[in-house]
Amino acid sequence: MLRPANLAPLAAFLVTASPALDAQPHLAVAELPAPAAAASAVGSSLARDPDGVVWLTWLETSSESTALRFATRRPADASWSEPSTIASGANWFVNWADFPALTAGGGGRATAVWFVNNPAPPAGPSASHDHHGPGYRAFLSSTIDAGRTWSPPAPLTRESNSVEFVSLANLADGRVLAAWLDGRAKQNGAGAQRLYTRVVGSAGPDTLVDASVCDCCQTALTAFPDGTALLAYRGRTADEVRDIRVTRFRGRAWDEPRPLAADDWRINACPVNGPQLASDGGRVAAAWFTAADHEPRVLASFSPDAGARFLQPLRLSDAKPAGRVATALLRDGAVLVAWVDVAGVLWLRRVTPEFSAAEPLALTVPGTARVKGFPRLALLRDYLGGREPAQLLVTFTADAAPTLRTLLVTIPEAELLEAERNCDCAPTPAQLRGYSFRGQLVGVDLATATLQVKHPEVPGVLPEGMRAFRVAPELAAAAGQPGRQFLARIEQRDTAWWLFDLRFLVNAAR
Repeated sequence: MLRPANLAPLAAFLVTASPALDAQPHLAVAELPAPAAAASAVGSSLARDPDGVVWLTWLETSSESTALRFATRRPADASWSEPSTIASGANWFVNWADFPALTAGGGGRATAVWFVNNPAPPAGPSASHDHHGPGYRAFLSSTIDAGRTWSPPAPLTRESNSVEFVSLANLADGRVLAAWLDGRAKQNGAGAQRLYTRVVGSAGPDTLVDASVCDCCQTALTAFPDGTALLAYRGRTADEVRDIRVTRFRGRAWDEPRPLAADDWRINACPVNGPQLASDGGRVAAAWFTAADHEPRVLASFSPDAGARFLQPLRLSDAKPAGRVATALLRDGAVLVAWVDVAGVLWLRRVTPEFSAAEPLALTVPGTARVKGFPRLALLRDYLGGREPAQLLVTFTADAAPTLRTLLVTIPEAELLEAERNCDCAPTPAQLRGYSFRGQLVGVDLATATLQVKHPEVPGVLPEGMRAFRVAPELAAAAGQPGRQFLARIEQRDTAWWLFDLRFLVNAAR
């Protein structure tokens, strides 16, 4: 059974593990002062950029217009920044399930999306409507100066006036990739809701990825360092199986979509429950809701290779979940998944790097303000090495003031708790930075402190091949003869790839 912690409303609290769970982290959860005082604040979302800045967005509606607002927070900040406005206007579409989003690319660059209702068409047999009446479109605005100025709003696509559930991701080359559910075929009487994508600002038509998808479930995008991206969404078959599908963007084209897992959920309606993704390098966490076999449950899975393979799903919910999931992935391999139950309580559960689940934790107080809409998660601080904890930001809309809520969850590194009783063996910062790597030394250039290395694919990070890596001069001098195999970690600094924490392997005796 789910066991809610002993919480105090609107106050910080500490969850302590039971004796049987001494190796699990003690999660400290505190509610933060909300940056939005307006009672109309709804539809909050979070995004973290490569510089470690977390962007919070939400909608505020007055009698005449709606505004998309944002605030930011860094790990060292004591509070959210002063709120600012991205865009505002009349006749915006404001909805509990389909709300604005933002993707941030670092260096002050970010792109936001929101929705505007279409004008009502003339009455008559030719009038075109979808499940939201005349439908709505998505508009984008971008900043290159950390939100001080924003570009004029522009439509995401000019090919369709039925654009819903947009997800955005910053690709490694700086471009922004968008995916959305599109009703153009339904409006024309030609079939089901479809899934389209495009690189924002690119020439050419929208790309059709899947011609039959669930009508109103969120899409999810995550991008990888190698320039590719993974898209997850709820599909739809002719016999009404609505399971989660994934597909990989390869820079110019998409792979054939395939099931993430075989839930076999048959439902002749949209459950309004899309998947969520998080990634670190080529490692991917996925979370989703299903009610296959009339058994509602929240599931999580993990991929070590940028979505090529996923583990057998792990069930996380023990009571009566409503779904509405969110997820985050920590550098140590742990996965965090949040969901809402039928009573409107928000839960968080940690999945260990060994893919076992810790005890679930209630983040909101049962019987008080209910969670409306969908929670969102973003890492404020990942593990840095040593004994420094990770910090997770959580946002959601509540049905009582203040409607915009943000929480800060502090998470010690659980895997070290037991080991540190007998040794001081926490990983160093160098052992947590970057990505794990195996290669073979081909050549050494002492003048530039560069190693030529042959290596297999690092999924989501680097394709298989030959590459030059920068190293510290002392490592280049000690590299020795070509042909040696080694383990290391790699990271990109500006435009160059660097090797560090390098350890040569002893060749097996022949």
